[in-house]
Amino acid sequence: MNDFVVSLMLLGALSTNAPEGMPFWATANHFGVMPESNGGLALLRAGTSFDESRTFQWRWGSSLGVRSDLYGFKPLVDELYASARWKALRLDLGMIHPDQSFMASDPALGTLSVTAGNCMMSGNARTLPGYGITLEPWDIPFTGGRLQLSGRFGDYSTLGRRYVQGALVHNTAIYVLWHIGDRVTLSAGIDNYTLWAGTSPEHGVLPHSLTDYFRVLLGLSGGSNAAEGDRINSLGDHRGRELLKAEYRSDDWTLSLQHDIPYDDRSGMIFRNFPDGFNTLSLSFKDKSRWISDIVYEYHSTMNQSGSCERRLATEKEIAAGHRLLKDSNTGVYYYIVGGADNYCNNYEYRSGWAAYTRQLGAPLFYSRYYYESDNPAAYSMQGTWNNLFRAHHLGLSGSLFKKIPYRLVMTYSINYGCWFDALFNYDKGTRREQPLRQFSAGFSAAVPLFKGALQLVPGIYCDAGEALANGVSASLSIRYLFKKP
Repeated sequence: MNDFVVSLMLLGALSTNAPEGMPFWATANHFGVMPESNGGLALLRAGTSFDESRTFQWRWGSSLGVRSDLYGFKPLVDELYASARWKALRLDLGMIHPDQSFMASDPALGTLSVTAGNCMMSGNARTLPGYGITLEPWDIPFTGGRLQLSGRFGDYSTLGRRYVQGALVHNTAIYVLWHIGDRVTLSAGIDNYTLWAGTSPEHGVLPHSLTDYFRVLLGLSGGSNAAEGDRINSLGDHRGRELLKAEYRSDDWTLSLQHDIPYDDRSGMIFRNFPDGFNTLSLSFKDKSRWISDIVYEYHSTMNQSGSCERRLATEKEIAAGHRLLKDSNTGVYYYIVGGADNYCNNYEYRSGWAAYTRQLGAPLFYSRYYYESDNPAAYSMQGTWNNLFRAHHLGLSGSLFKKIPYRLVMTYSINYGCWFDALFNYDKGTRREQPLRQFSAGFSAAVPLFKGALQLVPGIYCDAGEALANGVSASLSIRYLFKKP
């Protein structure tokens, strides 16, 4: 049957960084709905689930709310979607949360992972509207179910104030799963994203025809109406991840090891950026009433980025354009940067990068770079990320206190070296730090059941200490009501 679920959450948050800012874990991986400063949130969710007893299934969902913080008092649409499923094929229309992995003992507390299992689409920002066609694990013929194929194909629209307004996002993903016996599964695949189209203040309306769409799909260079960079390379800003994962399932617990390899161009796709990656080790017990039921450790490194800058003498036209340049301080000669230094999550043409409003769509440790107008903090301008060169260690723990109160504890330590380029892709602006900024961020939350679990009281406390983010402590308190009808 299609279970019908309604939930209501009321939340208030206070921070020592008032009036601006919240600690990292107070807002990370909550789909961009949490207050970004002292404020509150009311969120009403309603929807149905798939009816697994039917061949053709459908569901719908909505999550609407109002938020008050630094940006003012505003209504927001968190989710609004309809889905249909036939066998292994699923179609999602509208705004629906991306899947998250490595969840806490109570999934409502969120993920234990920094990337939520996907360094390119983590659930850190507001959900993009569009459509997605998903192939759920499908048995490859003549393999006895040992080999499976899964994937995703979708198109979405960007949100918020951007340098290229109305830019589109295309996503294609394909994975192969190999089941070794009944307990071991190996997975490998590629998850590619492309920013394209939209209206640029410099170039006007960017290529967006059906022919251009096929260029995006195939990674081909742009036509005569495309910007110079898109004619030289490929149309749009292509980036993504390559996934390697191994999972062992016992009767009582599951152990998994995942390696997400980010790439920004062809050099990254052919492994020139090794050993960059987001590495996740997870141990999850089936018994969620244990004091510790789930453990996640992660090590992240993005320091290689296909190597150091490769350069050649710049032409007069490239010098006049003024980006991707390196000036030799001794000779005064300009060089053009042609390879290496991939500069994850930044792009010259699509200067706002991979973000929705002020939050990164991918790994939250790519801290957003944005600017406020002095008299109107809601009128911000996105400029990608100021921090894509870092190493980080992360630990996430979850379980149940006294076998009754689910909790989540997350702690992250990072060493941050900035970026290869500034927002205009100038190389020699001192954006790469020789002396890194060290940062520690932590958060603890719990779900206290009331009235036989239909009501939950969720306290949270979060802190930042270090040099990359403002030092501070915040506390939040929310009350959640859940109604479920079969």
